[in-house]
Amino acid sequence: MTDFVYSPGEADFADRAHDVYRRLRDEFPIYHNENHDFWAVSRFDDVREIASDAERFSSEGTSLGENLLPHIQTMDPPRHDALRNLVSVAFTPRRIAEIEPRVREVAHELIDEFAERGQCDLLAEFARHLPSRVIGEMIGVPPERREAFLGCTEQMIGVTPDTGSDANVREPATRIYQEFTQLLEERRKHRRDDLMSALLEAEIDGERLSQEELLGFCFVLIVAGNDTTTNLIANGTVMLAHHPDQRRELVDDPSLIPNAVEEMLRYEAPAQALPRRTTRKVEIHGETIPADQEIKLVWAAANRDEREFPDPDRFDVRRKIGRHLSLGIGRHFCLGAKLARLEARVGFEELLARMPQYELEREPRWIPSIWARAYDSVPVRFDPYQTPKSMGMVSARENMPKRIHSI
Repeated sequence: MTDFVYSPGEADFADRAHDVYRRLRDEFPIYHNENHDFWAVSRFDDVREIASDAERFSSEGTSLGENLLPHIQTMDPPRHDALRNLVSVAFTPRRIAEIEPRVREVAHELIDEFAERGQCDLLAEFARHLPSRVIGEMIGVPPERREAFLGCTEQMIGVTPDTGSDANVREPATRIYQEFTQLLEERRKHRRDDLMSALLEAEIDGERLSQEELLGFCFVLIVAGNDTTTNLIANGTVMLAHHPDQRRELVDDPSLIPNAVEEMLRYEAPAQALPRRTTRKVEIHGETIPADQEIKLVWAAANRDEREFPDPDRFDVRRKIGRHLSLGIGRHFCLGAKLARLEARVGFEELLARMPQYELEREPRWIPSIWARAYDSVPVRFDPYQTPKSMGMVSARENMPKRIHSI
């Protein structure tokens, strides 16, 4: 018998998460929570193997799909692959590179709004808006309706076992579906150069997507496109505030920022865990798991596994990172990974160029959530009179696209 419990929905879990993850890896590499009826794996190799094995560990029928229409994160091949291929062309390296000037312009505009004040909330005023504007333009969300989608996404972050199914998922998801139902109807009448229009024209085996598939696609694009990168940027600004010596290295040598973004992803995974369902009886570390059981893949624990990363609890922007699991792996590897990396890199380039010595006004607080690693706010202060500069791409604004072309 043991008094150890892994229950990520507890109010204080986020504050002690990494202590819990360490015990999971060391003492309970396969863990069963009988009260909430799920299993969990936490070591890097185990998480990686299960995430790559769709035959034994399905993405269908898990808690991730409760109260939601079907979407690609809750599907297995072959339907998953067919649907994913429809939009993957919008996230190729070439198309993401073409978006960079617009991403930089948005980042610059957001910073302009608070640069002279000497203080701001980097979460509320920067991190939440940069990815929202970018993915909103790609999908085709009008600016005046962007805030509604942001509010719904943020409400779903605070999912806990007690409130998850209804208060924090069903109501905001329903509002997202209602918004996209209206927008899709508008696109049926008037096509535009955006993802919604492209999805309406798309066919699989000669058939158009159903209304449910269209809404499921739009849902996952707007939610994943908002929260993951928002939390990556917000969490990263706090990490750099806690490590001013490493922040100075990035200010002095911005070429280190892409690697720093990977370390931020590893150190504090924006999505802490996602589920799979066993399709048959499996054995892991001597434990037999029956068929039709939910297993949480604890990305955040795997990313601090000392079996994979030397000194894993040390934040190091120069760490050589061959791989991590914050963006998934296999068929469900994050479709927007390249976009998220671009947005984070450009965001930190512009922030550190304009406010290289910011300080936290107070220590941010983690939001209780069964799956997200997110702060409530990131209030900072900085010298508003420091000579502003840019990373060198904003000056050519007359040559920048005024909107993002999707496909």
